[in-house]
Order: sequence, then structure tokens, then C-alpha cells
Amino acid sequence: MNMFTGYLARVKKNIHMIIAMSPLGEIFRSRIRKFPSLVNCCTIDWFSEWPEEALLGVGRGQVTAADLDLGKFLEPCVEMFKNIHQSVERKSQEFLDQLRRRNYVTPTSFLELLNMYKVILFEKRRDNEVQKNRLLKGLQVLEEAGVEIAKLKIHIDKMTPELEVTKKEVEKTMQILSKDKAEADQEKEIVAKDEAEATQQEAEAEVLKGEAELELSKATPLLEEATRVLKELKKDDFYVISSIKKPTPAVVLGMEISCHMMGLKATKQNVGKVDGDTNGYFDLARGNLLNNPGAFMQKMIDFKKDAIPETTVKRVNAILLSEDFTLEKVKSASQALVAIHKWVSAMMSYHELLKIVGPKREKVAEMNAKLAIVRASLAEKRKKLREVEEKIDSLERMYREKVELEATLQAQISDCLIKLDRAGKIISGLEGEKTRWTATVERLEKEYGLLIGNSLVGAGMVAYSGAFTAQFRTELEAEWR
Repeated sequence: MNMFTGYLARVKKNIHMIIAMSPLGEIFRSRIRKFPSLVNCCTIDWFSEWPEEALLGVGRGQVTAADLDLGKFLEPCVEMFKNIHQSVERKSQEFLDQLRRRNYVTPTSFLELLNMYKVILFEKRRDNEVQKNRLLKGLQVLEEAGVEIAKLKIHIDKMTPELEVTKKEVEKTMQILSKDKAEADQEKEIVAKDEAEATQQEAEAEVLKGEAELELSKATPLLEEATRVLKELKKDDFYVISSIKKPTPAVVLGMEISCHMMGLKATKQNVGKVDGDTNGYFDLARGNLLNNPGAFMQKMIDFKKDAIPETTVKRVNAILLSEDFTLEKVKSASQALVAIHKWVSAMMSYHELLKIVGPKREKVAEMNAKLAIVRASLAEKRKKLREVEEKIDSLERMYREKVELEATLQAQISDCLIKLDRAGKIISGLEGEKTRWTATVERLEKEYGLLIGNSLVGAGMVAYSGAFTAQFRTELEAEWR
């Protein structure tokens, strides 16, 4: 307890308390009555009026810290803060003398003046900038609209001649296109007619060709049989015939017919060398055909049956009709003679059929020649038709492009005219507003320069004039201005 008592004694001896209270109103008097020690046990310092240096220092410090961008008006504003505060003090005394009503002017009121000035100046500057920028934006829009209108007029003036040129080109292209289409239609008719004729000729040629092949096909079995027999022959069979000393009439006729088919002719040197060979053909065959059976058989296989001379045909047919060269007598003479007999008979049958087929083949060849001419002419006309059609396609494509260009230009001009009309109405309707907005912008710029002073008056009225009557407020405002 002794320690705590000592602690309390030291606290009572060294503790110092500062109590700040405003003397305004009933609260201060009530506290004095309730707590007399505030008067009896305290040292009272009354802070009523700040000196002039304090007002200037506090005002300068507050304004500088707030960075209000006052520039050259900084010191006049600080001086004006002091003057407003001191003028209110004087008016408060007059107010007390005349109306017996007390108005307390304290340092707090001065600080309220400084704070209120910062708030009012900031808000008024902001409002001024907002109004001015809105009007400037409107004036800029009107100016840009005027520029756009001028551009639209230039654009319309530029597109109008281009549209006229395009219209003429469209009309010209349409005329050329109509003419070329008519020519193309004529070419199509000619080509269609020629194609029909060529198709008909092709059909006729195919029919004749089919008939010729059908006739020739009748000799096919004989030719195949003769070829088969020739391939089955043996060379020894021919050597046997060649070694015969006294040939029979069938052998002699077989060699004679062979010489005729191979285009060999007997001479006097061949006559009389072999018994029974009155015309010398057996000796001729033995020296030119039978001495090389392989070559002889190959000649028969490769024989050109389409070009047998008529003289050969007459001689061969005469031998074939001979009683000494019948197939029975030939079989009894030699197997090789059977093959020769069958081969020669087949060649003659083929030749007889070729007489029927030949004219048809010639007709087919003639028709093919004519058809080739028609086809060449048709190909040329088709080529010309393709060129015309390609030209028409190109013209149609060009025509579509021109029509699209015309429509685009027309749409652009219409759109520009609509925009020009609307912009003209807006400009003419806002012409009066432009003058008013310009004057308002000038007024706002002028007012912006006066905001520093006007805000001083407004802040003073807000901070100090609440307790005064209208007359005193008017006098204060007149004094501050």
C-alpha cells in the first residue's frame, strides 16, 4: 500500500492535463456549474483572436499544401483570408451593439473558411470545365459535320460522272452482248445441222462397213481351214513332190496353180525338162518353191489376198475346174497338194466375196473421206462457237460487274444524299445554338479566371454569414468584393 500511495503522490505531482473547450453555447456554462474545479483548480487560457501573422501563416500553409494552382494570386488570396476573418470580427461587434446578439468568431471559423474555399474552388472549377468541355465538344461536332458535308459534296460530285460513264458502258455492253448472242445462236444452228449430217453419214458408213464385214466373214472358215492345213504340213511333203521324176497331172496342175498364185511365169527353159510338164510349171516350182518349203509355206500364209490380179484369177479358176485337179485326185497324189488346193480355193472364194465387198469398202472409204472433211469443218465451227461463247461469257461477266458497279455507285450516291440532307438539317437547326455555345464558352473561360476571387466570397459567406441577418450579409459581401 505504501508503494501505491507513493505512486499516486508522484502522479498527482507530475501529471498535467490540457482540456480544450469552446465557450460557445449552454454546454460550457453547464460544465462550469457541474465541475467547479475547472475554474478553481485549473489555469484558464482564453484564445479569442489570432494575431495577423498567425492568420497569414495558417492561410498560406493550408493553401500551399492543398496545391490549388493559384499562381500569382497566392499572396492576395492569403491576404484576403485574413481580411475576411477580421471583417467578420468587426461586424460581429456591430451585430452585438445593434441587435444585442453575440456571434463568436474563433480560429475554428478561420479553418472552416480555408477548407470551404478549397471545396468551393475545386467544385466550381470542375463544373466550369464540364460545361465548357461539353459545349466545346458540341462545337467540334458541328465543325466536323461541316467538314463531312463538304467531303460528301465532293464525293457526290466525283461519283456522279462516274455513274454516268458506267451507265453508258452498261448500255454499250448490253448491245454488244445481244449482237454476239444472235451470232452464237446462228453458229449453234449451223453446228447442230452439221452434227446431224455427220451423225447420219457415220451411221450409213457403219452400216456399209457391217455389211462388208458380214460378207467377208463367210470366207473366214475357209481361210482358217486353209491356214490350219498349211501349218500342219511338213517340209518333207514338199521335198517328196520335188523328187518326183514323172509327176501326175494333178501334181503338175498343183505346181502350175502355185506358180500363178505366187506370180511366177514359166519360160522356154522350163518346158520339156520333166515328162508330163507340158508348160514347164513343175520345173519352175521345183526351182523356186519346192527348193525352200518353209519360205513357200510362209508366203502362202502371208499372201496378200486383197490384191489378186484378174488374170491370175482366171487361170487359177480354170485349173480348179479341171477334172485332173479335183480334191479326190489331189488327195491321192500328195497331202501337200490338198493343202494347196484348199488354200487356193479359199483365196478364190475370198476374191469372189471381195468383188461384192469391194464397192462397199470403196463407198465406206469415200464416205469416211467426206466425213473427215465434215468433221474438220465441224471442228472449226465448234472452235469458232467456243470462242464466241467464251466471248459472251466474258461480256456477261463484264456486264454483271458494270451493273454491280452501277448499283453500288447509285447506292453510295443515295446514301450520301440522305446523309447530306440530314446533316444540313442538323447544321441549320443548330446554327443559332452554335452562336450561343460560342458565347457561353467565352463567358465560361472568363468566369474561370474569376473563380479564385468568387470562391473566396462564397467560402466566406458559407463559413461566417450564417448568424447574421440579410443586411449584414449584404454589407459583408460588398466589403469583400
